[in-house]
Amino acid sequence: MNKPRKFIAVLIFGSTLLNVAGIATAQTMSVMIDDLTTTEVQAAIDDGKTTAIYYVGGTHQSGPAVVLGKHNLLATRLARRVAETLGNALAYPPNPYAPAGDPIEKTGHMRFAGTISVSSETLAAVSRDVAVSALAVGFTDVVMLGDHGETQEVIREVATAMDAEWRSKGGRVFFIPVYEEGENRMREILSALDVPTNRTTPIDDASEMMAIASDNRWIRPERLEDDIAAVASAELGRQFIDGKVEVAVARIRELVR
Repeated sequence: MNKPRKFIAVLIFGSTLLNVAGIATAQTMSVMIDDLTTTEVQAAIDDGKTTAIYYVGGTHQSGPAVVLGKHNLLATRLARRVAETLGNALAYPPNPYAPAGDPIEKTGHMRFAGTISVSSETLAAVSRDVAVSALAVGFTDVVMLGDHGETQEVIREVATAMDAEWRSKGGRVFFIPVYEEGENRMREILSALDVPTNRTTPIDDASEMMAIASDNRWIRPERLEDDIAAVASAELGRQFIDGKVEVAVARIRELVR
């Protein structure tokens, strides 16, 4: 009589281990589609993760203290956190290229080494193709966001045109003004610290880079100007990033039904 009981206990214990492993895998599954296999992406869509997050970053100069890829570093983290918070979304790899000046005439950021600039037409074409790709494989909603000022109007126009085109087919495309609204929150925080408006951008860039890496790998603290170094901090950076996530999630939940 004892043997059957032991045998049953082993089976139950084994089943429990398998279930726990399955739950752990589900809980730790990345929301970034480039971390997943095709099978995992399809399973996620079938399970209700039908919102695609498309974030545009940018690669351009940020002075002597902040790395050129700050927008891309932030866009990756913001896209992940937004998707995780929503719970029904996956995030595409952020687009690292945005308009940043004329490379021939050397205007805007193109006056400085390392900057990469694409035309507004190129950004619009790529953004449209990413959205079509998402809608074609089963996502029902595509959300476009950007962490670079010159990007905003381009992806707004793309989203508006694509939403009109795809709505009758069951797809929606939205632009979320997280850059504008997140910047407004940042300015409110810095205004309370008596920071002049013309110093808000270098302070938020430095603070956000401090926040995303405790070893300051994305910033050169010794090269910060004194008034920026006196205010910038990882804690401020976390507040700025949290504000952008909150704005994005709230807006998306208003739009995606």
